[in-house]
Order: sequence, then structure tokens, then C-alpha cells
Amino acid sequence: MWPRMQGWQQSGEEYRQSLAVEVLEKSGCLQLSARGHSMLPTLWPGDVLTIRTQTIDQTRVGDIVLFARGGRFFVHRIVRVSRASGEFITRGDAMPQEDGSLRSDELLGSVMSVTRFRKNVPVHACSWLRRLAGLSLAYSDRLRSLVLRAHSRLANAYPDGRARKSSLRSAF
Repeated sequence: MWPRMQGWQQSGEEYRQSLAVEVLEKSGCLQLSARGHSMLPTLWPGDVLTIRTQTIDQTRVGDIVLFARGGRFFVHRIVRVSRASGEFITRGDAMPQEDGSLRSDELLGSVMSVTRFRKNVPVHACSWLRRLAGLSLAYSDRLRSLVLRAHSRLANAYPDGRARKSSLRSAF
């Protein structure tokens, strides 16, 4: 049986998103691969994110959440919450400005764990040093390109999750 009959009318990306939302609603858990660079250096392209359903009442400032807006998924950090109005403000760690105000019905879940190079890595708070690194990567296309290229080479060189100290030198 097909997951949704109207799926054939949607684009491939819209169809995958509707399936992801359906899996999250039914099972309460979903794994997605990160794309983009708005959450560098906390999240890297290719990181596997484990998302659990969460309501606005369960969120707090500092949580990294998955939300849908304008037919797209976003994974950003909550920087402010207004429980009275049911809205929250998010921002990517490497983004200079905050996202617009989001409603609680746009919230899909919260990032519970991150897997990078087949190892679980901690989800760090956004310290001033991490924020500075993120903004440096956001404003410098050249630096971001070099760092992403090095990260990609590490991922391809050590698919089993092992990385040696010398591998960083050879990645540049």
C-alpha cells in the first residue's frame, strides 16, 4: 500500500517531507541527515540527527529543533520562547539574524542526538566561541568552503568513524 495517494502529485522533496512528518507523528522518532551550513560548527552536513516529537511546552532556550516553514524543514536553535503567545524565535548558530517568529504548530520535534562519522557526538550549547566560529564561517565563503572540504575528506577517508590527528593536515 502506498503511504499517501496524493504523493504522486507532489515533487520528490515535498513527498519525502510529508513521509518524514508522517513517520514522526506515528512513531515519535525520526532520523534525518543534516544539510546546509546554518548550524556550523554544531551540526555538519551529513550528520545524522535523531529527532523526537516535542511540544512548545517542553522546549527551552538552547534546544535545537526541527520545524517546517514554507514547505521546507529547518533545524535551528531556540533563542527565545514566549509561552503566552505560543511562539518561539530560532536562529542558526552560523546565521547573523534570527528567524521570524514561529508558531507552536510549526514545531515538529527536537534534536535528541547527533551521529557524526558513526559516533554519537554531544549537542553543544551555543557558547560565545562557538557563535563566533559560526559567524566566521557564515561571512567567509572561502573559509567555509575550506572547512567543509576538509570535513568531507575526513568523512570519505574514514567511513568507519576512525580519524587520526594527521588526517586534518592532509585534508587541506
